[in-house]
Amino acid sequence: MKLDGTYTDHQLLELLKGQSRAAFTEIYNRYWAVLASFATKLLEDEDEAVDIVQDVFTNIWNASETLDITSSIKSYLYVSVRNRIISKIRHSKVKGFYLDSLSEIYEKGEFVTDEQVRFRELSQQVEMEVSKLPTKMREVFELSRKQGMSHSQIAQELGIADDTVKKQIHKAIKVLRMKLNSLLFSLF
Repeated sequence: MKLDGTYTDHQLLELLKGQSRAAFTEIYNRYWAVLASFATKLLEDEDEAVDIVQDVFTNIWNASETLDITSSIKSYLYVSVRNRIISKIRHSKVKGFYLDSLSEIYEKGEFVTDEQVRFRELSQQVEMEVSKLPTKMREVFELSRKQGMSHSQIAQELGIADDTVKKQIHKAIKVLRMKLNSLLFSLF
């Protein structure tokens, strides 16, 4: 059925509630161009404006059986377009804020990844376990691993044999490996 353009908005709305494609087409033809112009003026972006108007008409068709419009269809359409534009602008501002924040964090180098968190946790656990080693063993281990001293340098500084240094480091690694195995499994 083709409508001749003599129907009022109220009549078209009643026909639309009955899912009349002709009524929808008449409403669309009557208001699409003015709504697109209205949206373009507010958004200053014709493509986004057209998308918003299309979405409003799509939603009207999809909800046509349950539409409860108490004002005129024209007012309803303008308010719907305006509300979508406001929502779009808000979303853009929030998105911009978060992008700016992420950019700032990245520039300052303040980002933290899961790997960095796991590395920190593992480092803390290793430090705690090293602190539990017997005093002499801990001292030898720390000189070797933290200060990068060779076995002979450690032996000379502590006044012990090279073999003793090697044994202490070997024992320390063995103890730490046993204590940290379960932690490594849970982290990775």
